[in-house]
Amino acid sequence: MTTASQETAALLAPMIRKTLWVVLSAAKASSAEMEPHAPEHLRYMSRLEAEGLLWGSGPFVVPGVLVGDGLTIFNVADAGEVRRLMAEEPLTKLGLRSYTLHKWELREGRIAIDLYLSQSKAALG
Repeated sequence: MTTASQETAALLAPMIRKTLWVVLSAAKASSAEMEPHAPEHLRYMSRLEAEGLLWGSGPFVVPGVLVGDGLTIFNVADAGEVRRLMAEEPLTKLGLRSYTLHKWELREGRIAIDLYLSQSKAALG
């Protein structure tokens, strides 16, 4: 008879089990106070994305709030690297946001990408 722990191990075996780092950002200022710094923040995050350090990032959706709390997932080796990157993130650097850091293991999920070769276009499915 298979035990729950044996079954769990068997189910985990084929999973990707990719270590990532989740940052939960919390606003310490109003959206209006942060908005003038949004372009600098977006340029910084886009650069991290281009460098392959950023797996995903975005705000929690709150009606009427352009810049507020958010979630960022980093694809880097260790927590020290995340702390270094967050120390340079414009909203954090200015003291307008604080953050908490969590080591996270990606196990399940699906990412579908549709490529329309005749149109040089891609879309997330």
